[in-house]
Amino acid sequence: MAWFTEDDLSATADGRSYERGLGYVDAVVDVAELPDGVSPSSTAAPPTPSGCPDAPGPSSANVPVSTGRRARSASTPDLRKHLASQTSAELVDLILDLAADDPAIYRRLSLRAATAGKPDTAELRRLVSGLRGASFLDYRASYQYAGKAGDVLDALARVADNAPGVAAPLFRRAIELITKRSEQADDSGGAIGGAAARAVAGYAAACRAAPPPKPADLANWIIDFQLDGPGWPEVPVADFADALGEVGLDAYWRRLSELATTTNGKSRWDHRQFTITHLREEYLRTVTGDVDALVAVYAEDLSSGYQFVRIGAALRDAGRVDDAVRWLVRGLAEAPRPDSRVNELLAELHTTAGRFADALEQRWTLFAERPDQRRHRDLLDAAERAGTLTDTSDRAMAHLVTLAARGGYAADPLVSILVAAGDIEAAWVAAHEHRCSDGMLLGVAERRATTHPADAIPVYRDAAERSIAAKNKRGYADAARRLLVLRDLHERSGGDFAAELDSVKEAHRRKTTLLAELAKAGL
Repeated sequence: MAWFTEDDLSATADGRSYERGLGYVDAVVDVAELPDGVSPSSTAAPPTPSGCPDAPGPSSANVPVSTGRRARSASTPDLRKHLASQTSAELVDLILDLAADDPAIYRRLSLRAATAGKPDTAELRRLVSGLRGASFLDYRASYQYAGKAGDVLDALARVADNAPGVAAPLFRRAIELITKRSEQADDSGGAIGGAAARAVAGYAAACRAAPPPKPADLANWIIDFQLDGPGWPEVPVADFADALGEVGLDAYWRRLSELATTTNGKSRWDHRQFTITHLREEYLRTVTGDVDALVAVYAEDLSSGYQFVRIGAALRDAGRVDDAVRWLVRGLAEAPRPDSRVNELLAELHTTAGRFADALEQRWTLFAERPDQRRHRDLLDAAERAGTLTDTSDRAMAHLVTLAARGGYAADPLVSILVAAGDIEAAWVAAHEHRCSDGMLLGVAERRATTHPADAIPVYRDAAERSIAAKNKRGYADAARRLLVLRDLHERSGGDFAAELDSVKEAHRRKTTLLAELAKAGL
């Protein structure tokens, strides 16, 4: 392989991996030659360095070195030189022979031929039609199909550079076929969905370059495709706005408005109802920018607090903070169920407007509803701006203590917030005075152990026993880790870890898997 050197090989790994890779050259029996590289096609058991029975075998770092050295030692023809010596006719015959055995090569050659010079529209239609299918595509096949679609879209993009009017209807057909195929595929990797989105972008670009003679037809297709399709891909009307022009956009909005009257009274989650509403909102948000009309559409359904949040956010973004606040206050009173997002946005807007006491009121509501570190921090920030930091901090702590006294792990917020504040002593006392979760207690013990290792021993002992009680390998491995921490705690506090470990082994002497995990950990 004359196209890479020994320096190229050494650059693929650090010095140690390079030297180790040289020791595995004999393990590479043969290599598979690729246009841009080589890979091991068969290997033998690698030799073990003398005196190193536990030496590591080939790794991702040294395999390229051993494979490359084997390839350099092989005698292979210089393909480029050989091909350069052939006549045009010989090369044509060779390529056609390859295409006869490889559908992907044949497809790419056909697409190249159809897009060379004046586009061969009939051939392109045939190749686009090849994107249809009936059988289910598994995960791997979905990527193969996406590659096929990518070849077609590449060709359409080349056509669109010089003949967008020819490419546009072909892009539209590709969108329809790729989307239909995605409904019969495991596209969890998103490859087919990505191809469909690319087809939409190509169609939009072609339409902008060559606006359709009947923009209303395009407007109706954009709506119908999303109404009758599976819900993907998105066809953003803003990307087609220039192609639609005033006539097309008017037709688009008029059709949506007519459809909206036919779905009144249906569930908001009905597919047609949801899609029509989404398209109306998208049009007003991204094309016209008519905030009042957008608010009116949002207000058609006030069955959830989130609708008030959407209205508030739209008005905020338009610089109409007071209007946004009025809608959010209304949401607090009228929403069927409380939604913390209403309070969050209201607090933000009050802060922006300099109404710090009002912002603090919303932050208190949020904190009292579900106290956690973030809400406590937001509360104190609001209190500082309002000039009531000390009183609010005391009030919050009193609320946390009252909550902790209820039991049932209700002390977790108190302990967590004390830990976040760096008051480990108070957190340790609270964790023992009130009931908190095992995980929270262990977290406090970890911090307590830095200064009081003996105090943490009972907590880690209980944690180890809980892990053992799981009676599975994962639990036993976790128990071993806990016991390693216990060993350190005993050493730092002058305790007798040997006796503790003997007690664990004796109590669980029949759990051979546990004993094996302990031995593996050096216990």
